[in-house]
Amino acid sequence: MNKQIKWSKLRLKTVFNLTFICFIVVPILIVLIGVLNILNKQFKIQAIENISRAQETIMTELSSDIQTMSMRLSHLVHGNNNEVLDYAAGTNTNDLEKRNVYQNKLNQAGGLVLEPVSDIISVGFYMKDGKSSFYKNSINWSYEKIKGTKWYQTALQRNNQVVVGWITSEGRNELYSGSKQDNLMLVFALAPDRKTDRSERIEMIALYQLSRTGDKMKAYNKEYLSGKNKLGLMQLRSADGEIIFSTITDQEILLRPTYTYVKTPVTLYEDTWYIESYIPTKELTSEFWKTAKYVLLVAIGMLLLVGYCSRYFIRSIVAPIEKINTGLRQVEEGELAIHISPEGQYEIRTMIHSFNAMVRRLQALISEYEEKMKRVEKSMETYFEELMTGNITPKEVMQQSKDFFEESYAILYFVLNDSKGKEIEKIEIEKVIHCFMRNPRFSARCTVYVEDSMHMYAFYRMTEENYLDVTYQMISALQKVAKAEFGIEIDVCIGEKVFGGEAFYTQIAKVRETQLYRYLKGKQVMFSLEDSLVGKVMSLVPQYEAFAAAIYVADERNILKEKEKLFSTFNEMGKEKMEEARWQVLAVILALAKKFEEAQANFHEVFGEAVPYEIKLARIEDIKSLKLWLTNYIEWLVDYEASKLGEKETDTIKKAKHYISSYYENPDLSLGEVAEYVGLNEKYFTSKFSKETGESFMNYLTGLRMQKAKELLKTTTFKIYEIAEMVGYRNVESFNRVFKKYYGISPLQYRKTM
Repeated sequence: MNKQIKWSKLRLKTVFNLTFICFIVVPILIVLIGVLNILNKQFKIQAIENISRAQETIMTELSSDIQTMSMRLSHLVHGNNNEVLDYAAGTNTNDLEKRNVYQNKLNQAGGLVLEPVSDIISVGFYMKDGKSSFYKNSINWSYEKIKGTKWYQTALQRNNQVVVGWITSEGRNELYSGSKQDNLMLVFALAPDRKTDRSERIEMIALYQLSRTGDKMKAYNKEYLSGKNKLGLMQLRSADGEIIFSTITDQEILLRPTYTYVKTPVTLYEDTWYIESYIPTKELTSEFWKTAKYVLLVAIGMLLLVGYCSRYFIRSIVAPIEKINTGLRQVEEGELAIHISPEGQYEIRTMIHSFNAMVRRLQALISEYEEKMKRVEKSMETYFEELMTGNITPKEVMQQSKDFFEESYAILYFVLNDSKGKEIEKIEIEKVIHCFMRNPRFSARCTVYVEDSMHMYAFYRMTEENYLDVTYQMISALQKVAKAEFGIEIDVCIGEKVFGGEAFYTQIAKVRETQLYRYLKGKQVMFSLEDSLVGKVMSLVPQYEAFAAAIYVADERNILKEKEKLFSTFNEMGKEKMEEARWQVLAVILALAKKFEEAQANFHEVFGEAVPYEIKLARIEDIKSLKLWLTNYIEWLVDYEASKLGEKETDTIKKAKHYISSYYENPDLSLGEVAEYVGLNEKYFTSKFSKETGESFMNYLTGLRMQKAKELLKTTTFKIYEIAEMVGYRNVESFNRVFKKYYGISPLQYRKTM
């Protein structure tokens, strides 16, 4: 009781200050210090996560390089009936003229099979007699030195399997003419067996690739040493501790206990490499504690200031402001018939007077605005947005506004892509549009509607008869500024010149459909619906949608069937209609692009870039080369999709078809084996397969074998019994009987008709 009396006798100011210190200042300081320590740990964790993310970026690029180059090597070896190996084996001769002939054939075949990639330095063919041949650059290392590498010896033990290795160059021009000392050189090796190399001369095939991963690691290390990042020093090491790539000259400093060590494994078939980063531990949180001291001082200063001002706020500011707050809530709810009596400090009383005046002015402004809105017509932007969202019809627009459809117009369809692969945010699109408005023609003629983060439309008004030239100039200027200022690449589909609202939605539908044509052009493209080639190719797309669907799911039987139909069309056209044959191939590519879009997949990822197919195909001058190009293209796509199938495909029938196409040459391939692979019992799998494909498992398997047999009969010189074995038959009699049942003639008769 005495304590309570004593406490109650204290001055209010003293009680307030003691209460403020005990219940506000001290707890806040304790919490602040605790939070700073927690944040210190979080910053350290975040810094390590940043290093791990950088390593994962390196890992992703390295894994992508390895997967892509392994597939390229496999495609080089097995593509087009092992043609490249035959030419390479032919160079193994002392006859200089004959060797030159085969070397030219090797260069030509390699150029057709391999897409032109600057990172591929060389393809080496090492013969069993110690000689070697190369496609692209010659490798300066001796045969004995190459043969002594770990990857060479490992590949010899794993016939027909791709083995990944590396080569470290200790000086300029040591490996090949133009090589540097500090580059990461990957090697993809494959030792062919007798079936793959019919000549039995080639001991090893090695694809040398200059990996950009090394450049990225060098850049990271350079930025770290110059203080531009906190990622530490990065290097690449093998599982047995051998350094694969490093720019760190003093390896001993990395063993100090003051360094933090972060590593990420990169799985390479049956081997593992490690991306390692080393950074002094104190650097992980150094910037945090510099900032934390200032934050602590500012927090204490603010607490002192709040304590000093708190009593004044309570008496002279807080209470009057609560009344103003109540008045604001009433205004928010639409109640403007309010008045607050002025009280408190002078400034607060002035504020209350201003509030009352503001309410009166707001009442007057609302009345004026309502009257004005009754008289003012909607803007062009509002009309265009409501047309695109379906909130108004073109007929209603023509009734309400005489200006919107007064002139001829075209619809421009913009596809925006960030060059770094990031998603474009809405605020960035607004900045791009604002930048476009600096173009006089765009700002004067175009009304914009943004559909989503990748697509937008422009209602483009025009008066010129020949409008395309000036339109192309305008779009070219917009593409350059978007690329330069925002790193955004833009493809544009230009609609037809029309007049009146009746054609509006027809034009919208046309540009939405025809924008698909951009996949044939490459990067930063623009094209018009009035281009006759665009219309011709787009009209052919529907007839190849089944072909595209088969390629997308790696359904080899249907691929062969559709390809045979297409090649028959080519044969009927003849040389005089080569241009029309190119149109058919372009339509196949567009059907594939459409399939990728429907599956929300990136079509450009297949080759890692936007390919100008129009230009590529224009260089092909005969039907035979066009067939070869399309065959290699389809095989590449099938390999790509098959590699993705196990990662993302859940459709058991698609997985079953892919399994059948991979093992059809096995005479013992059975329904039970395939059912077990897809995880279903035989009875259910049989029913499901027949229901979804329209035929039994055995009919599908036999049909695939027959399609393969036809292709081998047409394109190879293998004997009939050899082809029978290659498509899954133990004896040629059974093969002949089934083939004749399918096609009405024997295999030998079929070959004679070719």
